[in-house]
Amino acid sequence: MAKKNFTVEDLKRWQQRGLLSDDQLKAILAVEGLEAEPEAPGAKEKKAGLNLVTVAYYFGGLLAFFSLTFFVGMNWEELTDESRLVVALLALLIIGALGVWLRFRQGYPTAGGLLLFVATAILPLFVYTVQQQLGFVFDEVAALYVILIGLAGALAALIFTRFFLISLLVAGFIHAAVLDIAFIGGLGGDWPLILTAAVCGGFILLGITLTRRGRKFYAFWFKLYGLVGLYIAFTSLFVQSEGILLGLLFLLVYLIMVGFSLRFREVIYLIFGAIGVYTYIVRLSFDTFQGTVYFPLLLGGIGISIIVLAVLYQRYGTRLFRRRS
Repeated sequence: MAKKNFTVEDLKRWQQRGLLSDDQLKAILAVEGLEAEPEAPGAKEKKAGLNLVTVAYYFGGLLAFFSLTFFVGMNWEELTDESRLVVALLALLIIGALGVWLRFRQGYPTAGGLLLFVATAILPLFVYTVQQQLGFVFDEVAALYVILIGLAGALAALIFTRFFLISLLVAGFIHAAVLDIAFIGGLGGDWPLILTAAVCGGFILLGITLTRRGRKFYAFWFKLYGLVGLYIAFTSLFVQSEGILLGLLFLLVYLIMVGFSLRFREVIYLIFGAIGVYTYIVRLSFDTFQGTVYFPLLLGGIGISIIVLAVLYQRYGTRLFRRRS
């Protein structure tokens, strides 16, 4: 028998017919990580998924974010303090208001959410310009205030909008706050990398917890930030170190990651676990065989093994990562 797929609209229709109670509907939405958006007259946004409209939304949102970053980096010093404040305030208000209007008034939750993501990212810039107007010296302590206000704004935006991508900003602000506190405390050397690895490991565990509680869309961005940050920081420590124990710890962490992929049926852990294991193998191979006649053959063997693993994944991946019903 063919499997039927049901949408949030179907669930809401069944609720209206009395087949589901309000509590049952909320429980189903929570378990599946969905949200029932308030319907607005004339709403025409397509269902979320990989389609042309969604790609256009995210491309436009990221383009706006990076263009503002580029503008700040290239032209900020040429503006007066008053001009900086006006630019930051207008950008925050206009983009934020447009995002609220589209998401909550016009029924375009993704388009509006992306604009609110950009507005939330602008908040620290606005706080910084206010500090400059008030004559504050921008040092590590002043930077911490900017980051903490940005974190508070991101948490408020996440709670208010329930737009999952803002979780990425929350993770970024927490990470930045930890590093800034470390700088204030005089921690240098490898400590920023160590703290980054620890914080990002915490984000991975937070993502697992959120997934198990039915908040998988929020969890994804915390896990992604954590996995990328952990790999960058841990690999930097591993490459710089000559110790055997750190190398074994590196290998153990990414073998555990592969285990996570099987335990939680999530491919993202397998991807980063495999990358980590191969990083360990390549580093070990370079240290052991570089400069010998067998080194090119070893690299070729690693390349062939990657192809074989890709074939095995295509053959058995669906069975391994099939969601439990």
